[in-house]
Amino acid sequence: MSKFDSKKITPRYSFIAIVLMFVAVSVVARAMYIMTARRDFWLDVADRVKADSVPVNPVRGNILSSDGLLMVSTLPEYKLLVDFETMHNSGTDSLWLAKIDSITEGLSAIFPQKSAAYFKEYLKKGYDLKSRCWPVWPDRVSYNTYMEVKSLPVFNIKSKYVSGFYANEFNARNHVYGSLASRTLGELYGAKDSARYGLELAYDSVLRGETGLVHKRKVLNRFLPIPDTQPVDGADIVTTIDVTMQDLAERSVIDELKKINGNVGVAIVMEVATGDVKAIVNMEKCGDGEYRERKNHAVSDLLEPGSVFKTASIMVALDDGVVDTTERVETGGGVWP
Repeated sequence: MSKFDSKKITPRYSFIAIVLMFVAVSVVARAMYIMTARRDFWLDVADRVKADSVPVNPVRGNILSSDGLLMVSTLPEYKLLVDFETMHNSGTDSLWLAKIDSITEGLSAIFPQKSAAYFKEYLKKGYDLKSRCWPVWPDRVSYNTYMEVKSLPVFNIKSKYVSGFYANEFNARNHVYGSLASRTLGELYGAKDSARYGLELAYDSVLRGETGLVHKRKVLNRFLPIPDTQPVDGADIVTTIDVTMQDLAERSVIDELKKINGNVGVAIVMEVATGDVKAIVNMEKCGDGEYRERKNHAVSDLLEPGSVFKTASIMVALDDGVVDTTERVETGGGVWP
């Protein structure tokens, strides 16, 4: 005799099938409701947890001297900020109030331009306002300074969602030799990666590189970047500038200008065999009496060759043997028709 009792088992299977059918219908109905009546709401939610086609800037290329010395490079700079609302929501504000004296004394040691009392009053103002982006220091700082500030109490908590301390990173152009050949090398606008003048502008397409793209998805309250197109870093360019010659030329021009109290002095040093410009100097007297490069007079000013042309003519005459060093020309009062 079979142990299978269809009269008992079949109703049970029928009941399970009916329950599963109702579950399936309810799932489909719920899906249709979300797709129609709640469509706009969930699209807004999706927009908050994702970001598509986010540009990723490449690293800008370096500018090198003729012998391979680094003259201009890209270094990161950081804007230091505090999110006091996050600090309050995470319950860290009690620790902040207990450690405020240690924090402000540390900030005063890092930034000696301001006292600990100033930092305490300044940060207390941001705390009272519950500001989400209160700057710790008005200017951008280097990586070393950023790490010093990050080592202070409360700021040294690893998660910015607990400490409230965070930093925005920017790429900044650094002139290794200070103001040496600054007008020739060029500059970028501070707030954006856009060249202003000089080699930075002339070779901007080469130095800039190609922008990449990523899309971001929010996972565990963090946006994770997923690359779509990798950025291509900018290429380095090698100039004909010789650092030693440039330095000597600048010093010589400034010394001569000081002797005669001149307003503008220009010097171009070229290699005879190749025509390469080894140094180019454009010194101009500023309002404070100091000489700086403000304009590339050697390139932009249109002047007749003047006495410079006479030197080239005499050199050719001597080289061709038309005259020699004993030749004398009487010019009377300085005019010879």
